[in-house]
Amino acid sequence: MSSEEFDQILMCTAGSGWYQAEGQEPVSMEPGTAIRVPAGTKHWHGAKADSWFSHLAFITPGEDVGNEWPEPVADEVYRALRGVEIDTEEDA
Repeated sequence: MSSEEFDQILMCTAGSGWYQAEGQEPVSMEPGTAIRVPAGTKHWHGAKADSWFSHLAFITPGEDVGNEWPEPVADEVYRALRGVEIDTEEDA
């Protein structure tokens, strides 16, 4: 997950992915999908299990802007989106 101190625009350019803001429902991203992420929104985005995901991320300009990379997305959260088990080092 990440949280920015600036607005961010995410645009899927190819493949298929997910975007999810904390406490919100996940949003499917396909080529052409654009999502505005308001400043301070804790969120994550990435490829769907059966696809790859290419995107552009634009940020609003400003002084002293930055982002925070808290914890990674939990496997349970990702599994719930696609209903498929994934291999992890813990499962091996």
